[in-house]
Amino acid sequence: MVIFNAEFDTRILKQTAAAYNDPASWLDSLTVYCAMRLAAGYYGPTNRYGTISLSGAVSQAGLSWTGEAHSAVTDAVMTARVVNNIAGYWRELQCEMNDGAGSEPA
Repeated sequence: MVIFNAEFDTRILKQTAAAYNDPASWLDSLTVYCAMRLAAGYYGPTNRYGTISLSGAVSQAGLSWTGEAHSAVTDAVMTARVVNNIAGYWRELQCEMNDGAGSEPA
């Protein structure tokens, strides 16, 4: 699962579940990737916490924000677009590194 601010969101999910006496133990079995950490590593952090906001990552990626910020659907779509942008650049680098070597990117 890819979450923009995974540490925050999983903590809130667990707190909300606990408020309803739901142990939400299934959360611990998920493989979670933090898109915020990925974006901060790629674009650079923009605050004292060493992170970047979703809107900051969207801007750094040169993407146009579509939809209302902080709505689940919009944030999910924009997170996917940021991750896709970073993955696209990684693929370009792999192709350049392998150019002329006769092999496909790993």
